[in-house]
Amino acid sequence: MERLVASGVISAEQRTAIVRTIDEQERARRAPAGRVIAEIVAYLGAGLVAAGLVLFLDRAWVEIARTGRVVLLMVVAGCAIGGAVVLADGWRGVFRRVPIASPGRVRLAAVLLALAAGAVTGAVATAFDTRGPDWAAPIAGLLVAVLGYLLVPSLLGMVAVAVFGVAGIVELTSGVFAARSPWQGIALMVFGAGWFALASARLVVVDWAGYLLGGIVAVIGAQSVTLGESWWRPMLTGLIGVLCLVLYLWRREAVLVLGGASAVAIAVGQVVADYTAGGPAVASAVLGVGAVVLTVGVLVLNTRSQPRPPD
Repeated sequence: MERLVASGVISAEQRTAIVRTIDEQERARRAPAGRVIAEIVAYLGAGLVAAGLVLFLDRAWVEIARTGRVVLLMVVAGCAIGGAVVLADGWRGVFRRVPIASPGRVRLAAVLLALAAGAVTGAVATAFDTRGPDWAAPIAGLLVAVLGYLLVPSLLGMVAVAVFGVAGIVELTSGVFAARSPWQGIALMVFGAGWFALASARLVVVDWAGYLLGGIVAVIGAQSVTLGESWWRPMLTGLIGVLCLVLYLWRREAVLVLGGASAVAIAVGQVVADYTAGGPAVASAVLGVGAVVLTVGVLVLNTRSQPRPPD
């Protein structure tokens, strides 16, 4: 806005009028105080229900038969999903690209759906106990988390899918492959790449969160490709960082440039720490190169951001 005033596109009076109009629109979009209080009360109620459930399970869990435990957890999951559907404005408000309910109701519905995924995970783990595969519970939680996100797309739903997805991949690959197999890391990197693809295609409700989750999962995968010292870990981590920086040229999301720089820094730090014996001299060289690159970047950014003089 100030740049437009300085270049003569708009006057100072026009800038003031525009800012005033934007402020009025922002105030009009804010939820009334009563609705905010109702949302706070709802969150408190959900927290008390969760606390009561934990206390009940702690005191009476061992006294309940396995079948009763499974039924109890499935009832909790069903009630949570039903409550989320109601909060999402009924069946007409679910399975939409953009929820039609208010943001407060969407957030509370997302909390209930995440609770449902956790309850189903516990139910499956209880049902199988020590007789079934370890990956069954997190995979079941992943399926419910995906269903929850499809019902009511939300940031919390994305986080739930990522968490249960990582848990499911870790348990599944640990049970199928050998301890030092690289397939666990490869599967995690593929899962992270899937998040990048969804965010790039704008198929998630929050693009930057898709990139962030994908980057974290991919770096975790790169770091777990092999056990012990290996060039693969820093090499793959650095490659992920470079790809994030390249993708930033296409999608101007701050999380890409920050995450890419962080991944490259992790890779360089690993190489210096694990494969050199230069001591403080090598660390000082890396620090100096980083300072030079940072200075050049700041100078270029500052030069590009200077307003052009009017013709």
